[in-house]
Amino acid sequence: MPNNIVSKNLIGSNPNMVSVKPESVYGYEIRKPFSGEDAFFKSRPEVGGMAAEDGKIVLNPYSPLKDQEKAQVAKNEAIRLWMKDNKPKIQFDVNDKQMQSFAGTEYGSDPQALKETIVARILTGDPSAQASKDQVAAANEIMQKITQSTQKPSVSESIMSAMNMKNTKSK
Repeated sequence: MPNNIVSKNLIGSNPNMVSVKPESVYGYEIRKPFSGEDAFFKSRPEVGGMAAEDGKIVLNPYSPLKDQEKAQVAKNEAIRLWMKDNKPKIQFDVNDKQMQSFAGTEYGSDPQALKETIVARILTGDPSAQASKDQVAAANEIMQKITQSTQKPSVSESIMSAMNMKNTKSK
């Protein structure tokens, strides 16, 4: 996994038994739920997490998801936050099956939010996206933009930048 995706904090006292706890995804911090969010999550354990209004990722502590699934939820929410911040033009139609599937949800009455959740679900491998080929292509274009905008420079690129030198390597 590229280092720009998940920032990790190694925890544990036994060096043979180290667990990895993600702190951020694509630069978006993962934080614990505030009391109102905690109450919401407690009443809705099927909700894996959310992209909070403060621009942070909040995972549901009451969710029965496994750690790997929670990591995908965090990635999904980071993608949604990136789209909220960067406002990419999402150029695809939502199909009838998707409209029916998301009717009555937080996304059903907001066409932009619906497209954003479809993109995020495609990029995290969530089959509930029920994606078309055009939607997958659009999602992959957005993923390229996310990767480009969140990729950290290499050590040599940082040194060259500090010395006002240009990188002659073609990209």
